[in-house]
Amino acid sequence: MNTKLKYLFIILILLTLPFGCSKQDEQIVPYAKVSITVNLQLPQFIALSSVNNAIIYPNEGYNRNGVVVYRNSLDEFTAYDATCPKHIDSKPTAVILDDNGSAGTATCPECETVYYFFNYAYPSKGYPLRRYNLTKSGNILYINN
Repeated sequence: MNTKLKYLFIILILLTLPFGCSKQDEQIVPYAKVSITVNLQLPQFIALSSVNNAIIYPNEGYNRNGVVVYRNSLDEFTAYDATCPKHIDSKPTAVILDDNGSAGTATCPECETVYYFFNYAYPSKGYPLRRYNLTKSGNILYINN
């Protein structure tokens, strides 16, 4: 009997592990259909040739506030909705890239929250920017959700 309880306990632990280990961030910024293709060889995307640089792809994302494309490393890029999660109910506000995108951060002009792209767009306090899927093939970035 004692052995059966031990096996039951082990099975219960194994069944709960997949649920307890994953942490999903709550998405504050509402869903907006995004399907963007970025050719890194075009002049308007030259800033993305350097690590820690970012650009805003205009008129996309929630409320058409834009999508931030950030170069994390030589081979890694990430993309985020430019809408600050703190202003969804009142006035959806777009963040502004610091130092024309070369600082690796963006700031909300309304609440002055700073989002750190090297930290996957988390601010020092609060919710991160909404992240989009990004895949790279050669010199082309595909951003979607």
